[in-house]
Amino acid sequence: MIWIALLPPLLLASPAWAQNEDNAQRYADHEFYSEMIHSDLPLYNFEWDDLWPRNFSEGEGEDFTFGCMSRFRFGEYQFTPNESDEYGDSWWLRIDNYGVFHCAANFHTAYERAELEDGEFSRGYLVRLGAIDDTELWAIQDGIIPGSSYTLLAKPRSDAISQDFTVLQRRCPDGAMRALAGGFDTWSTDYCAINSREALLALAKDMLSLPPLGTLNWRGDVERQEVDASDPFEMEDMGPVVE
Repeated sequence: MIWIALLPPLLLASPAWAQNEDNAQRYADHEFYSEMIHSDLPLYNFEWDDLWPRNFSEGEGEDFTFGCMSRFRFGEYQFTPNESDEYGDSWWLRIDNYGVFHCAANFHTAYERAELEDGEFSRGYLVRLGAIDDTELWAIQDGIIPGSSYTLLAKPRSDAISQDFTVLQRRCPDGAMRALAGGFDTWSTDYCAINSREALLALAKDMLSLPPLGTLNWRGDVERQEVDASDPFEMEDMGPVVE
């Protein structure tokens, strides 16, 4: 099962740690970490100008049109792990649009591209968090209730449609790790509680200084299985998208 905001579970196994565990003990500089970053409620909504996809409308009368627009390219992406990460696995992500009236990203994840149609499903958005120097900081905001989880991304600053990202490590700041005291048998309960936009942006900036987990690159449009167009339930997520 692929989870943790669209990434596989922790690339390195870790025991349950106390909430105030010193990061100097938790993290080794030469290793790669992808903690689950989770907020109690989604940090970004349509009040944030750089949350995508989002609605648009223009024109009047017979020229009126509406739909969804996006600053990232829909389609199928491949995650390639950092070549220095001996535990890294490649996986695939399909992103398509939910529909014309309610814009959102459908996410399907799988370890093989051919398995995306039946892969793990979730729904969310891509968010441009901000920029530092010539680098844009992005995040996949995965899920709506109960709260959202985040994958941290980066890319060169550009006005072009985004389709190639660097996937940043996720090491939890001091004091933000949540864990069940005493553990829970072999299952980890650890997650990193980030509940403000400022804290998420600060974490993304910090992660820029570390070797990345890998890259997430667009590999082509969605390759859908054929569906019966006479069935409206099969076609409801196939609305037009402006890129």
